[in-house]
Amino acid sequence: MNLVNYFKQLEEKLNGKIKCLFNRHKNFIYVKKMIWLDLKRVRIQRIIAKNWLNSKGYVTKEEISNIAKKYISIEEKVDDLDDLVFSMTKNWNSNKQSLTSMHEILNKLKSLMEEEYRE
Repeated sequence: MNLVNYFKQLEEKLNGKIKCLFNRHKNFIYVKKMIWLDLKRVRIQRIIAKNWLNSKGYVTKEEISNIAKKYISIEEKVDDLDDLVFSMTKNWNSNKQSLTSMHEILNKLKSLMEEEYRE
């Protein structure tokens, strides 16, 4: 008799677990349907908003995206130009220093030659 009671309790526990699993599965399916319906509603609202913006002549997100891409490409070109100007300025300054030092050497050489010529 104890054995029969044991198996009945075991059967009740297993049935409870099976019902719990089925309930979880049903809940999963319900949540999936709710999410799908919500996404569908969001898509419809997005289409309505886009059509409204187009009817009013406002800018769409695609146009804003294109403007942002153009801005980024222009900014990259400006950065490249800035780097080029910096390198040219740096080279010009070093060349200017070289010319200044060469000018000083030539002036010294000129003064030495003038002294030699006077003597």
